[in-house]
Amino acid sequence: MKKSAKRKLKSELKKALAALLAAGAAALYYFLSPYLAPAAPAGELEVHFIDVGQGDAILLRCDGETAIVDAGTPDCRDSLLEYLQGQRLEEPKYVFASHPHADHIGSMAAVIDAFGCQTFVMPDMVSYTRSFENMIDSVERCGAETRLGKAGDSFALGQAQLELLWPAEGYETDDPNNISLVIRVTYGPYSFLLTGDAESPVEKEFAPNATRVTVLKAGHHGSKTSSSKTLLEALQPEYCVISVGAGNSYGHPSEEVLDRLEQMGCQIYRTDLQGSVVFRIEEGELYVDTAR
Repeated sequence: MKKSAKRKLKSELKKALAALLAAGAAALYYFLSPYLAPAAPAGELEVHFIDVGQGDAILLRCDGETAIVDAGTPDCRDSLLEYLQGQRLEEPKYVFASHPHADHIGSMAAVIDAFGCQTFVMPDMVSYTRSFENMIDSVERCGAETRLGKAGDSFALGQAQLELLWPAEGYETDDPNNISLVIRVTYGPYSFLLTGDAESPVEKEFAPNATRVTVLKAGHHGSKTSSSKTLLEALQPEYCVISVGAGNSYGHPSEEVLDRLEQMGCQIYRTDLQGSVVFRIEEGELYVDTAR
């Protein structure tokens, strides 16, 4: 074979090999892309699980914007306002009432009266209680936009994305726990799932749409009615926060739930033991601080 023919053959082989490698790399990226974590944004996200005793109250702060999810019991009013004032809270972009039980909306009217609200989101359920009626009066006074949340709704908070996984559109129930807004907070490769008091039957409904999360807020204060094996296997959480009152009469958190979490290697934080728990993501790194 002449030298020119050999050079031509080598050149064609190199081109064929390069094309094959490029096709292989493209195929590999296609199959692996769902599993490749996005880079963390350049900003900062804070998620505060506030110690309000036997109740829930969560503050989200990202890139100068804030959101509140639930506001504890009526008894925690002063301590919750003091905490939020200590954070120099200004008017929240969003306020979410996960469901109309007093341990989640008990001090919501006081919070909205003190700080205002741009958009108020709640599930499609009415409650004829003083806490609920006071909350609605406060929302009307501040002139907030009101939305009935449903699965698929999304809200931008700085560079963080908040998406509702539950309730499904048209879902009806007499149990306020099971119409809880379930909120997934995504910030680059990090994510949080805030489940209100949603119980096992509902968890099975939204679990197929729930991917791995960094932090899970245990449903219903760690009750055995929530944090089912089905949900935990779908989420594979690295951390779990249980918002619960010390010495509560309900026996929360359940030993059954604690065992499930521990068997998964999940690190557990409890507001009854450690006070308020704050997760902070800064420059791509996750930090956790507790009050005690």
